[in-house]
Amino acid sequence: MTRTRATPAAKGAADAPPVASLAHRALLEHAAGYRPFRGGGLFERIGGQPTVDRLVDILYDGFEGDEALRPLFPRDLADGRAMQKLFFAEWLGGPRRYSEEAYGSLHHKHESVPITRAAAGRWLWHFRQAVRVTIAAEDDQRTILDQAHSLALALVNRSSPKSDQRQDHVALHGVGGRVVKRATTLARRGDVAGVETVLAEEPDLLLPTYAAAIMQEAALAGRADVVRSLLRHGVGADIPFRLPVGLVGRAYERVVFATPLCAARLKRRAAVESLLLEAGAKEDVFTAAFLADVPSLVRMLAAEPSLAQAPDPAVDVLDITPVDHAVAGGQVETLRVLVDRATDGLGGGVRALRGAAERGSVPMVELLLERGADATRIGTGRWVLHPVLAPLLAGHGASIGSSGAWIGASCTGNQGRKDDPDYVRALLRYGARVDDRRTGEPGRTSGVEALNATALHYAAKAGFRKTIEVLLEHGADPRAQDSRGRTPLDWLEEAAPSVDRAGVRDLLTRGS
Repeated sequence: MTRTRATPAAKGAADAPPVASLAHRALLEHAAGYRPFRGGGLFERIGGQPTVDRLVDILYDGFEGDEALRPLFPRDLADGRAMQKLFFAEWLGGPRRYSEEAYGSLHHKHESVPITRAAAGRWLWHFRQAVRVTIAAEDDQRTILDQAHSLALALVNRSSPKSDQRQDHVALHGVGGRVVKRATTLARRGDVAGVETVLAEEPDLLLPTYAAAIMQEAALAGRADVVRSLLRHGVGADIPFRLPVGLVGRAYERVVFATPLCAARLKRRAAVESLLLEAGAKEDVFTAAFLADVPSLVRMLAAEPSLAQAPDPAVDVLDITPVDHAVAGGQVETLRVLVDRATDGLGGGVRALRGAAERGSVPMVELLLERGADATRIGTGRWVLHPVLAPLLAGHGASIGSSGAWIGASCTGNQGRKDDPDYVRALLRYGARVDDRRTGEPGRTSGVEALNATALHYAAKAGFRKTIEVLLEHGADPRAQDSRGRTPLDWLEEAAPSVDRAGVRDLLTRGS
């Protein structure tokens, strides 16, 4: 492995300089300009989104045929294409849609993927071909390729394909995540000896991503002895890790990172806080915003006004600012302090608006809307059920789009969802349509989105009888066919044994 604890990431020439007080939150060690073209007019000059779309399609067509790179990507590249079109548009200075939609930093998305300098070089070769085909001006080509080279090198995490094979067995998710789960469980229990043993067995657990996960569990649980042991092993007192979704809400899943000091203060773990401060842990604007430390926040902003809108280095390319941390922490006071000092606006404020609506916080939503947050992009959410927020947001242009995203959120039995007819009725009231289909990237050949199915298909398979009644009342067609020619009745045949098939069949038959 080549990655060590990061030093502050230097920005590209056109990027804003890093805020010195946030250097401890940077996770990537190589100099990389995450926003190198913002405000420079490059995106518009090269032809905007159509050019970016073509560039990404050429790039991914190259990946499809590359025997060395293809195994590093998921089986279906359609989702990758769609998100990369958002990513490169934002990276090249266009709309901040990737920051609105993405979950997870580049660092964490690539940490478990074996990327050597050779692999980075192959990626750059394909990128170079795509740029030369799609970007007309040679000066623009050179500028883009220079920045892409820096970004690619920032993600190198292997010295060679065969060295450090143990890295194949350590990850945050999947089979490789078992050892991380074991270590975090031991840390949460305060089993110092157990943590020491697993660290000896798997030294890669001391790499920043995994060490941060273990440290955060210990800090949240108040396990001072485990924190002391990790500090002795060289784990940084400031290394941030994402907070659990149960603490920050789904709008901020995998994008709100907290230092160990923030985690300890959140749970009032005084002994752990003292240990971390003795080890040199630093205060920062994100901790102050999340924990409603108004005096510290005001002091920091007085010294460095730009902190009010500073992107968090821990999530590198994503625009997650102190405003987002205030919303994730449910802190109206600190949110007011921050938006009052956001001289350049909120940059859309879409994720913050989603987070505030998810919390059902009328004061936060009103404050964000007053400061120009874009309600038209808030998308699907349970805000449609709130008696105050639903008309407030709708009055600012919020509605449920026709992409069919609402179907996955309300008509499937995934993730423990239950039959919720009131939610479906409210979604239909605010813009969803019964003939919408759950679709993804055009041309996708696998995954549920490729089935091009209606809400009635999914509700039938889930056995949601009350939802089916609502859909039929609003004109849903029980004879609608998915991309394979199957009707909701056909989907019912694949339902779980617990589903009342006779009851669902009767509803669908009577509705035909």
